[in-house]
Amino acid sequence: MRRSNIVALGALAVVAVFAGFSQADALQSVRATKDEVITVVVTPSPPPVGFFRRAAPPTGPAPAAALARLLDDPFSPRQIASTGNTWDVAPGGGTLIAQSTVQPPPVPVQFVAKPDPNSLYLKLIDHTPELDVPYGTTVFPCAFEVYTYYDKATYALNDYGSGTAKSGTGPYPILNFPATSYLSWATPDFAPTFFAYWNSGSPGEKVWSGAKLQAQQHCVDLTIVVPNSQPAGTYTAVIQYNLLVN
Repeated sequence: MRRSNIVALGALAVVAVFAGFSQADALQSVRATKDEVITVVVTPSPPPVGFFRRAAPPTGPAPAAALARLLDDPFSPRQIASTGNTWDVAPGGGTLIAQSTVQPPPVPVQFVAKPDPNSLYLKLIDHTPELDVPYGTTVFPCAFEVYTYYDKATYALNDYGSGTAKSGTGPYPILNFPATSYLSWATPDFAPTFFAYWNSGSPGEKVWSGAKLQAQQHCVDLTIVVPNSQPAGTYTAVIQYNLLVN
C-alpha cells in the first residue's frame, strides 16, 4: 500500500512538472514581427561570349533615277504643302505639333504617417536586399542587421521561412521542412555556424535571447547555394522574424 502511494505521488509530480512547462509555453506570445524580403537574381556563370557586329558598308552614290527626280522636283515628294513658289509650311522648320501650354493644377494629397509600434522592439536594417549570385555557393557578410529590445520581461528572437506549407518541397531558395533550404544564416557575433532557413512555421528556430531592458543589434550573414539545375531568373525569399516574450 505504501509503495502504491509513493508511485502515485511520483506520477503526480511528473504531471505537475509537465503542466508547469506547458503553462510557460502557453504564456509565451509574439510581441513584434517583421518580414525580411530578399530578391535573389541567379545569373549564368561563366557569362556567355559576346560577338562584335561588323560595321555597315559605306553608302554609295544615289541611283541615277533618284538623282533625276531631285533635279526635276527640287522640293522632293517629302514636301507636304507647296503651290508654286508659295509655301503653306515653311521649309526647314521640322514637324510642328500643336501643344497646350496650360498645365492642370497639382492635386494636393494628404496622408498621415503613423509610427510603427513594433520598431521599438524589433527592427530590420537592410544592407544587401538583392543577392546577385552565380551558380555555386556565395556568402554575403552582414546582409542585414536585426535590432531587439523589450522592457517588461526576457525575450527571444526566432525566424522561419514564410509563405509555404510545412511539408513537401517548397520553392527556391527556402524549401519546406524537412528538405534542406538553399539559403542559410549565421550571426557572427555569437558563432560562425550557418543554419538553413526552413518553411516550417512557428515557432521556427531561435536566433538569440535577451534579458529585460537589454537592447541588441547584430549582423546576419547569408550564404546561398545555386545548383546547376536551377534555371536563371529572379526569385524571392521571405523570412519572418518574431520577438517572443513570456
